[in-house]
Amino acid sequence: MKLKFYTVLSLFLAPLAHASETLSITWLENDSKPFYLEKSDKNQQGGLCNDITDMLIEALPNINHSKVLLPQKRAGKYLDEGHMACYSCMIHREQKTKRATYSIPTTVYPPFTILSTHEQAKKITQAHGNPVSLISLLTDSGFIFGQNDARKFGSKFEKIAKNTKLYESAALSSTGSHPNYAILTQLQHGYIDYTIDYPFVADYYNQKNQQHIEKLSIGNPKQSMMLGAIGCSTSAPNNYAEKVLAEINHALKTKVLPSERYQQSQRVWLEQNFADFSSQYERLILNPIIQPATGETTPQSVHP
Repeated sequence: MKLKFYTVLSLFLAPLAHASETLSITWLENDSKPFYLEKSDKNQQGGLCNDITDMLIEALPNINHSKVLLPQKRAGKYLDEGHMACYSCMIHREQKTKRATYSIPTTVYPPFTILSTHEQAKKITQAHGNPVSLISLLTDSGFIFGQNDARKFGSKFEKIAKNTKLYESAALSSTGSHPNYAILTQLQHGYIDYTIDYPFVADYYNQKNQQHIEKLSIGNPKQSMMLGAIGCSTSAPNNYAEKVLAEINHALKTKVLPSERYQQSQRVWLEQNFADFSSQYERLILNPIIQPATGETTPQSVHP
C-alpha cells in the first residue's frame, strides 16, 4: 500500500518510549469520502471531518501538529501501536478502549440506514417491512450484505451483527483507497444487495456519480443518533492520551464547538438528514459543555 504523506514526520524515526516535552499530535486522516475531502475554492470546508482538525490546529499553537493520510484500517493500527496520534472522526465511547481514549462528543451523526439500489430496495421492503426489520434482513440469506471492513457501527449494532453471524458471510470491501466508494460501486453493479452506512454517504455518492442509491430506515431495532469524538492512542507513552485530550477538550469547549464556522461545516453534511439538526446539536453537543456561573463541573457525555 502506497502511503501519501502531507508532511515529513518523525513518526518512524523517534522511539515511541521518548515523548518530547512539547506535546505533539499526528493527525490521522484517510481518503474515505465524504469524511475527508481536499479543500478548494468551491469546497472551502472540505469533508465532514476536515474542519475540526484544522480548527484544533489553529486553537492549539502550543502543540506541534502534523498530518498523515492513511487507509482507514492502517490508521487504526497506528493508534494500536502507541504512536502519538489522534483521529478526529471516531464513534464516541464513554470509556476508553485499548485502541483509543476519547474526547467529549463533537458530532451528532444521523442514524445508520440501509443503502440499496431501487430494485433491491423494493424487494427488501417487501420482505422485511418499511422501516426495515434489521434482524430479519441480516438473517435472510437471499440478500447479499457488503460492508466497508473498517466501518464501526457502535456496540448495539455490532452485537446484533455477531449474534446473526453477519461478519462470517459479509462481502467486505477492499482495505485500500476510497472504501465507501468501493462498496457503493459494488452495490451499484449488483455484486451485493445492500450495505449499512450513514445516509450522507449515499447522498455524496449519488451527487458525484449521478446515481440513485436509496436509503431505507431501520425499525427493528430502532436506530438512534450516534455521537462522534476525537480519539487518541491509549497505548502511547507517558499518559499521552490524557495529556493531549485535556488540551483538546478545552479547545473544543471554548473555541471549536460553539463556533459558527464549525457548526456550519457540520450543517453542510448533516442537516438534510435531520428534521432538527440545530436543536439536536445544541442538546447533545453544546448543553453538556456549559459551565455553571458558580463554579466548574466536569462536562458529561450525553447520548440520545
